[in-house]
Amino acid sequence: MLYLSRRNTVAGLLSILTGMLVGHGAAAQDTVKIGIIAPFNTPPGEGLLNSARMAAEDINAAGGIGGKQLELVIANDEYKADVGANAYKKLALSDKVAAVVGTASSGVSMAIVDQMARYRVPMISTGAATLQLSEKVQQDPERYKYWFRVMHNTDNIANSIGDWIVNYLHKEKGYDKAAILVENAVWAQGVLPIIKKLMKDGGISVVAEETFDLDTKDFKPLLSKINNSGAQFILDLSSHVDGAIYVKQWGELKGLPMVGLNASGTSSRFWKDTDGNAVSHVDLIQGSYRAALTPKTVEWYDRYVQKFTVSPDYTSGYTYDALFILKDAIERGKSTKPDDLVKVLEATDYTGVAARWAFESNHNSKFGPGYRVMGMTQWRPDGSREVIWPEDIKTGEYISPPWHK
Repeated sequence: MLYLSRRNTVAGLLSILTGMLVGHGAAAQDTVKIGIIAPFNTPPGEGLLNSARMAAEDINAAGGIGGKQLELVIANDEYKADVGANAYKKLALSDKVAAVVGTASSGVSMAIVDQMARYRVPMISTGAATLQLSEKVQQDPERYKYWFRVMHNTDNIANSIGDWIVNYLHKEKGYDKAAILVENAVWAQGVLPIIKKLMKDGGISVVAEETFDLDTKDFKPLLSKINNSGAQFILDLSSHVDGAIYVKQWGELKGLPMVGLNASGTSSRFWKDTDGNAVSHVDLIQGSYRAALTPKTVEWYDRYVQKFTVSPDYTSGYTYDALFILKDAIERGKSTKPDDLVKVLEATDYTGVAARWAFESNHNSKFGPGYRVMGMTQWRPDGSREVIWPEDIKTGEYISPPWHK
């Protein structure tokens, strides 16, 4: 039986049923089991689960993995490190999965990798950005070699956001005073210092900085302080909170232009959740967007929207690709033994829906032209979005908030 919290018993039972259906009722020896760990009932978690199920259906419809059907075994981490670690342990020991994919939290992933030296079941992170994960691989590869990242990391986030802020907002719009609104989380602690340095080196000063806890609901006092700080724009960084809450309040207060990374903003539900107050908010492309990131992206994106009636979340494209990377590796290596699988994964060169994937020595995925790129998108007054940066994938121009002239 899957790991289930009391709060998610119903969701867990549905997950069990889904796993059975994805496996087409095949006997255990006729399937390849892969564990999926996600925070249920959250936008990143639902995006992760949706794309995992979609990938499993596509893989099984095409003959499975080496002729065997793919069976997903799904667990809830509740955004809690100890829950996620226990879920990984159960997937490894009781469910005997070949690999694990997921988590939407750096803290949860950090807890899981500490279990890997003992249980040796490879894991592909598709929602954890902290560089502390890849640093573990670099410092002690024998112990942590079972971990891989199929997504962006904090350096990628910082450099992509900083590039647009310095080269567009500063150099083209003339903005040189920033305010910061950031959640108190491990990943953000890695991203923010890099962006601040990029802004400082580029001639932008920070005149206000507000950090909020993950249970914050009333952001208007923080936003009011920022509006009165003399700043010209707001850098926002959030992943674990529902970012629609503060963006809605930002729009109601007619705040300064807001740009950054808002993980909730990846989903098309964001527009409705903010009552349209997301207009002009600028957000980082995070693995799932209707732009030609690869030749496969747009077709997959449209199928996802048709299937789930919502746009992919930031975890979606990464998770979908991770399952195909595992399929490719298992078939090339003809084995699901942990050390065999690691060796073949290290030689990956696979083009998916979010990027061309190849791994560096620390098991981060390669970043830059020809592999994986990130850019900026912006919400329009009609609830649509346009890619506004970089130039080679841009579909529209930046617009100021309608109340900011």
